[in-house]
Amino acid sequence: MTKKATMSDIAAACGVSQATVSLVLNNSPGTRISAATREAVLSKAAEIGYNTGPRRLERRPLIAMMINDVSSSPHVAGLIEGVAEAANELGFLVSVMPTAGNEETEHAALDHLATLPVIGVIYARLITQQVSVPARLSEWPTVLLNCYTSDGPFPSVVPGDLVAGMKATLSLIDAGHTRIAYIGGEDSIEASRERIKGYRRALMMRDIPFDSALVLKGGWTITGGYNAFKRLQTLNEPPTAICCFCDRTAMGVYAAAAEARLSIPDDISVIGFDNESYTADMLPPLTTMELPHADMAHYAVEKLAELLLKPRLKRDNQKMKFECEIIERKSVAPISPLKQ
Repeated sequence: MTKKATMSDIAAACGVSQATVSLVLNNSPGTRISAATREAVLSKAAEIGYNTGPRRLERRPLIAMMINDVSSSPHVAGLIEGVAEAANELGFLVSVMPTAGNEETEHAALDHLATLPVIGVIYARLITQQVSVPARLSEWPTVLLNCYTSDGPFPSVVPGDLVAGMKATLSLIDAGHTRIAYIGGEDSIEASRERIKGYRRALMMRDIPFDSALVLKGGWTITGGYNAFKRLQTLNEPPTAICCFCDRTAMGVYAAAAEARLSIPDDISVIGFDNESYTADMLPPLTTMELPHADMAHYAVEKLAELLLKPRLKRDNQKMKFECEIIERKSVAPISPLKQ
């Protein structure tokens, strides 16, 4: 009996990956495959009698997205939807596998992936952090999304939190403020550590002395922002502007400012972080920094496609940082001449 022709046969004959063969035969849109490679694959498929009928053309290459959390956090939508959208553009299907960050669950997920025709993996975290990835991930081309590792050949993409913290603070300085408070998150959160570095760097760039009394922790909560604002108001010289670790912290600041009969932005300017859905409807609408999760997810899938199309490409743990955009609204204003 004659052996049935397979994609692996075509890949071996053409010197390309099986993923490249799949993308060509499925005529997947948006893939960067040279005309010469495409012609070689199609010619070899015809030569060895590979069936490229409609049933086969309906099959798309499958990639897996492993993520530790799919809770109600606003961040998860940008990551998953960004991966799904980019995958669809490139002709991939995506299987999303929540693991709760549990090591045993991750190993079970990898065991399951080994039984599927998965050609690559997006390994993601809901909150930016350094990770120790399972060694078995090296069996597939893999890109890390919103996380990174110091060992292993896994390229990664993360937000530029340090630069974002610097941009947010500079926007307040450019409005004339020099007494700028920072209500941060917990030190265990990498984004918190990076953003306060950006805050301090911005002050240094403009020769504004750092005042530790202006830096408080508010966690990730409305209550944290509320309590931090109350403490700031007890200072002999309260701040005229506040940079918040997240939008929820900023909500707490809004509530405490209203209670103190202070107007935003006339009496105090406020900038948040995350651009959550409600921030445009706050009174006044909150100026905030937007995490580029969707763009990061697009890049991760495109980088994975590059690894799949160029299997001989040397793999490393290069980290790509994406810039956060400032969403300017109505909560930041020039400092009042009376407060200068």
